[in-house]
Amino acid sequence: MITAIILRFLHYVIALSVFMHDLIFSIPNLYGMVYSKKNLVASIRSDAKLLKKLPMHVGLVIVENNFSYRDIANIIVWSVAMGISYVSVYDINGEIKRNSILLQQQIERSKQETFASEETKFEISLSVSNNKKNVANNEDGSCSKQARVHVVAAEDGRQNLVQATHSFCELVNNNQYLIEDIVPSSVDSHIQKIFQLPDPDLVILVGHIDSLLGYLPWQIRLSEILKLPSHKGVNYKAFLSVMNIYGKTEQRFGK
Repeated sequence: MITAIILRFLHYVIALSVFMHDLIFSIPNLYGMVYSKKNLVASIRSDAKLLKKLPMHVGLVIVENNFSYRDIANIIVWSVAMGISYVSVYDINGEIKRNSILLQQQIERSKQETFASEETKFEISLSVSNNKKNVANNEDGSCSKQARVHVVAAEDGRQNLVQATHSFCELVNNNQYLIEDIVPSSVDSHIQKIFQLPDPDLVILVGHIDSLLGYLPWQIRLSEILKLPSHKGVNYKAFLSVMNIYGKTEQRFGK
């Protein structure tokens, strides 16, 4: 009799433990659901106002084997809703670059769900490195907020440096430049003309590999680098956590 009571009590304790475990680990998903059902863009704007600083350019470096274009699109749209003007998306093999049309389609879906009635006030222009034609672009300039998304791969970072090197060699060879004139600021200016984006203020490394795998090697020397474990199934709370950490960082620029 006593043994049966003890076993029943243990059963209740175990059942309660399992229930509490599931409840605790479901909270992040519930948080994401609440955000999705509310006016998400208003919530994001409120969160952005609480940040001490906001990056102008976020680099999203994905070091995972498979890609969820919808989740990548969500991160892009959350960034734009916060007021970030530039996002670059990188994978070493260029798979996202080759599927940029699919990414743009998912951006449009995410934008509709996030901005709701304000969707037409936001234009997200997506372009592919080494391709002059944008996948999507606002022609009439009627949007109150415009953001640029640039999709890059490993060859783009190296190629920018190669082009800059060739250009400086020609300038020196034609007596238009002295070797002493080639300083970091002049290289900066030249590469920005090629890349047409400011250097990333924040790089979000997504995945379990502690390497940027060749992402824009010159442009990231002053970037803050933070991590997300995965982009698959990522919710707004996880993205906001990264932005909060960035907002609290003090960049000393080598001082």
